[in-house]
Amino acid sequence: MNVSKRKNSKLMLAGITGICALAVLLTIAGILSVRRMQNTATMIYEHPYTVSNEARAMRSRLLDMKGFIATLLADTREDPEQLASKLEERYEMQEESIGIITQKYLGPEEDTAALKEAMQALEDAQEEAAADVSGMTEEEILQYVDEKLHPKYDAVNDCLITIIAFADKKVQGLEKVSADTASMTVASLALLTIVLPAFFLGLMLRERRGIQEIRYRERLFDILSTNVDDIFFIYNKEKDNLEYISSNLCRITGIEKEAFDLAPDYMEQLILEEDKPAYKEFQRQAGSGTSRGVDLRISFVPGEIKWMRLQLYPESVKGKVVRYVISLSDQTESMKIQQALKDALLNAQNANAAKQNFLSRMSHEIRTPMNAIIGMTTIAGAYIEDRGRVEDCLEKIGYSSKHLMSLINDVLDMSKIDEGKMTIAHEVFNLENVAESITSIIYPQAAAKGLKFTMPLVDLTETVLKGDSLRLNQILLNLLSNALKFTPEGGKISLEIRQLRKKDGKVRLRFTVSDNGMGMSSEFMDRLFLPFEQESAVTGQKYGGTGLGMSITKNLVTLMGGTITVHSQQGEGSSFMVELDFDIAESEEKKTAIGEQELAALKVLIADDDKDSCIHTSLLLKNLGIVSDWVLNGTDCVEKVRISHRTGEDYDVCLIDWKMPDIDGVETTRRIREFVGPDTLIIIITAYDWSSIEKDARAAGANAFLSKPIFESMLYNVLLSATGIDKTVRFQLSQMEIKHPELEGRCILLAEDNLLNQEIAVELLRMSGIEVECACNGKEAVDKFLMEPLKYDAILMDVQMPLMNGYQATELIRRAECPRSATIPIIAMTADAFHEDMVKAAASGMNAHMAKPIDPEQLYHLLKEKILKE
Repeated sequence: MNVSKRKNSKLMLAGITGICALAVLLTIAGILSVRRMQNTATMIYEHPYTVSNEARAMRSRLLDMKGFIATLLADTREDPEQLASKLEERYEMQEESIGIITQKYLGPEEDTAALKEAMQALEDAQEEAAADVSGMTEEEILQYVDEKLHPKYDAVNDCLITIIAFADKKVQGLEKVSADTASMTVASLALLTIVLPAFFLGLMLRERRGIQEIRYRERLFDILSTNVDDIFFIYNKEKDNLEYISSNLCRITGIEKEAFDLAPDYMEQLILEEDKPAYKEFQRQAGSGTSRGVDLRISFVPGEIKWMRLQLYPESVKGKVVRYVISLSDQTESMKIQQALKDALLNAQNANAAKQNFLSRMSHEIRTPMNAIIGMTTIAGAYIEDRGRVEDCLEKIGYSSKHLMSLINDVLDMSKIDEGKMTIAHEVFNLENVAESITSIIYPQAAAKGLKFTMPLVDLTETVLKGDSLRLNQILLNLLSNALKFTPEGGKISLEIRQLRKKDGKVRLRFTVSDNGMGMSSEFMDRLFLPFEQESAVTGQKYGGTGLGMSITKNLVTLMGGTITVHSQQGEGSSFMVELDFDIAESEEKKTAIGEQELAALKVLIADDDKDSCIHTSLLLKNLGIVSDWVLNGTDCVEKVRISHRTGEDYDVCLIDWKMPDIDGVETTRRIREFVGPDTLIIIITAYDWSSIEKDARAAGANAFLSKPIFESMLYNVLLSATGIDKTVRFQLSQMEIKHPELEGRCILLAEDNLLNQEIAVELLRMSGIEVECACNGKEAVDKFLMEPLKYDAILMDVQMPLMNGYQATELIRRAECPRSATIPIIAMTADAFHEDMVKAAASGMNAHMAKPIDPEQLYHLLKEKILKE
């Protein structure tokens, strides 16, 4: 029995062992099957699933890029660097996805190789496009993209579709293997009674693991979204609710998720009113089933506006959109950078335009007086034997030269240009000189264009004033230049100078520049004084100019404390009225007492078709104590002279305008000479140059000529000269004597390599009794001084000279151990006129700096100051 028991025990034990062994084997088989399932799941996740996801993400970005590449090319066609920067970010993302796909892809290597080649071809095509689209219109860019780039995008897309299809197929195959393994496990475990519960338990565990995996992935997604600046939403279109809101919503916007839960349209409430139409259009197009994006301004916090990029990715099932994945990214900094780049570009363009406009304006400003200088030089050469004409031309050349020199000084004064400084002088000047300077510049241009230019003077009694004659000259020349430009041939231009009032040592003058040219529209007059403004592009192309003249004129008038107004009508002309106040200065030119009684005894007749000119001239004569009559045409003038001759009360002087409507001044003179003798002096009045009529006028009996506008001193001088009562008191260049007794007998060493400049300087110095010795370079100047250091009272040193420049020569003289080497005045006399040049001259040991061209009075004053100081 015991043996039987032992045998049964052995059999039981064997059975139990067998069952246990079988159970163990089945368990092991089950475990191995489960492990195989895990490996299969891991393979699905790590390889085809990953490849499928990356390929889909890459395809989504590709299609997104395809949608906006045309817009990007259009926006950045003038800035290739910005385009390259934006594309480079996309390329990096795509290359990263290609790397993952290449590493994980289980299909043919030819697929990934084809993808790389297609992507490289796309990048090359877009790089070429960056250069090709420069200068294209938006339509041309769209056509270019459709022909050149979209095929490249389609090639990449085809490669991705192939890879996605293979990956999906691989997933399906692995899923089938996993299912077969599960079936085998279930069949094996079913052999045992304990297999069934274990099987269900395994299913439960598997389900739990699946849920945990999903939760794990959600947790990873939440961690990702929490640490990035893009907000994600998932919107269920069928249920009309938000299924998911990323946890970074509150961090980025300051808004809790509950706000969107309570009101799905809460986003629309935050968008600025100006951008809501764009948002509405974005919503309307969302149903098309394609990815879309829009930039909106959103105010999440009151008072704070952010630029946000709203991107929409639809999910479709059987061709029907069931939900949307929405991303919201902050583009504020990017927009600021773009705006900063645009502002920088605009500033650079404006700076370049300002430079060009400045050069254009200065070219015009400089050419205007240069025209007068060249013209008057030509006239002087043509009348070289006529001393009076030459003196008149030289005087007018002097006016224009000083105006030109003042302009050049303004250009060279860099601080004024850079800082926008403009100072107003308060110096004594004679309005007669300003008027004569303007006439000498404007009249030839008006005559060349076939225009009539007049300068009537009304109620003008004060001409010696205190103020800024240069700025006044600029204002009037700007206005007159515009009148010349916009008045057609046969038109009229006038500058009327009217004295409005005189009180408390001040006088207010009104300068009216009028023309009968093309005029201006009322719309343009509202922006007339703004910089760079012109009536139209056609006007700018036809007449030229920078559009700065009126702005400059307005600023100058304002700086001088005056006002400027304009009246204009298209097709009829324009009138500019400038009113300025000036102090009345004591006139340094006093009328000589000689002949005052004789002048007062004269009887004068004025003939001019301009009534204002007649009244003005008679007022000037009255101030000289002369009784006068006036008539408005030549016929009345002849009749008036005839009647006075019959009664024995002949006129002593007839002032006759050259151009009158019935008979001109020459014919009027001829008819008067038929019945009056030489005792009646006839003076022809002309607007400017009488050379063309001088021969005929003198043959008709004219004694003298007088240019308009007529001022008191001018009239006084011509009457004295024509009547022979006394010599003219007008300042004559031929009689000019530059006397400075303090400089007479002084010896100056002049270092100058340019022979013409040397000749000018020597002559100016000798006119004041100064002895001059010359050196042609710095080395010769040093040698001469060291040989006779006590001989020279001062040294005038040019800077740019051969062998040794002025700075080097000065340094050698200052270091020399000889008498007066440290104290002798050394004055830089150079064309280098910048502030830096003055500093450099002082650093080398020079006592003063004087810029060429030489101003004689400044030279004498500087020499007296330095020599007497030593």
